[in-house]
Amino acid sequence: MNSPEPEPNLLALFARPIHDAGLRYIIAGSVGSMHYSEPRLTLDIDIPLLVSLKDIPTLLSLFQEPAYYCPPADVIASEIARDCRSHFNIIHIPTGLKADFYPGNRDATFAWAWQNRLVQQTPHGSIHIAPAEYIILWKMIFYKEGKSQKHLRDIQRILDIQPVLPHQDFLDDAIITHALTAIWSTFQRPSL
Repeated sequence: MNSPEPEPNLLALFARPIHDAGLRYIIAGSVGSMHYSEPRLTLDIDIPLLVSLKDIPTLLSLFQEPAYYCPPADVIASEIARDCRSHFNIIHIPTGLKADFYPGNRDATFAWAWQNRLVQQTPHGSIHIAPAEYIILWKMIFYKEGKSQKHLRDIQRILDIQPVLPHQDFLDDAIITHALTAIWSTFQRPSL
């Protein structure tokens, strides 16, 4: 009798290769929010990263066919060149799991998050996790744009487990900058 294959892991498939290559990245989105709250189902991982044109060959070598779909070099280059909100996807073909990469080259919030990142040890090695405040900020931004309730649920779960945020001043400033005061006011904060 054959033993079952281990479950594919988003961190092992996407974060560890770029970590081992020395690229500057942080885990955000649902996978990042699970670090501060509780597990939930997700089939993708959000990875803001600092990436330049010289890093494109590294990305292409890390995520090669037939195991991965990686966009062509010119597509990645055009995303890196965008002024804001650039992204590209890499897909692990055997599982259909996906990584959304967000070049943070011109994003001041990424620079802050990189400086305040957490280094977490996992069974697959160390990874960089975005601070909770960065994850909350971007979940509010994405909620404002798309109205997906999953973002609000993730934020509330973080706040339920971590009611005192160590970088509240960053979040307060970013909420004002991004006109998120109405969304932020909807959260029930646990009484201390």
